[in-house]
Amino acid sequence: TPHQQLMSKLDRKNQARQKQQVKRQEKSQAASIFAGQNGAPRQVAIVPLANSIDVAAVIRALNESVDISEDVSIDRQLRIRVDRFKQNIMYIPAKYDLIHALDVCRVADFVIVVLPTDIEVTEEGETLLRSIESQGISNVLVVAQGLDKVNPQKKRPQIVSSLVSFMNHFFPTIEKVLSLDSRQECSNVVRSLCTATPKGIRWRDDRSWMTIQDVKWPDVPGSLIDDVVVTGVVRG
Repeated sequence: TPHQQLMSKLDRKNQARQKQQVKRQEKSQAASIFAGQNGAPRQVAIVPLANSIDVAAVIRALNESVDISEDVSIDRQLRIRVDRFKQNIMYIPAKYDLIHALDVCRVADFVIVVLPTDIEVTEEGETLLRSIESQGISNVLVVAQGLDKVNPQKKRPQIVSSLVSFMNHFFPTIEKVLSLDSRQECSNVVRSLCTATPKGIRWRDDRSWMTIQDVKWPDVPGSLIDDVVVTGVVRG
């Protein structure tokens, strides 16, 4: 009857509205851990796909795009505060090494894959990509280093298109490869890091885990090592 059809339509609308509310609530809860001045940092793995990639330069380019000046070392984590988006970010540099990259990606909310523009990714690089994908990976962004050095300039769009095609073999949802030589595109990367909700990794999020940010050992030489202080944010 017309009355039943009307009620059925209203029921469907109501169910759709309830599903949207649940999704919004889940998204809000997932992002709440990052909220506030002292919120957990968004952990970002920087994964190079060639020996020639300068990981420190990658982090500097991202920082400078949002007017942040920090000393960068590839041997340690770097935590920054992005006032523009009111978020904390912790960059975790990975080496061009399979085991090290896997370890870094295990604790990452976001993984930034850095592609070279002067050489093709080798079989070793492809193996690294397949491995971090198989391990389980959260949000992925892709950037290219050295695009401004490609001459003639008309070849640059072709190279970017080729890099997108390459990454689609591993991550079909990747639509863009952003240039680290563009301040605007670097700023877009930082915006994504600060505003997107990490989708997480199922096997990791089913239990509590923590990335160690600092370790303090006893000051007294020769004392028993029974009061080591480990600092980090418990997640999961």
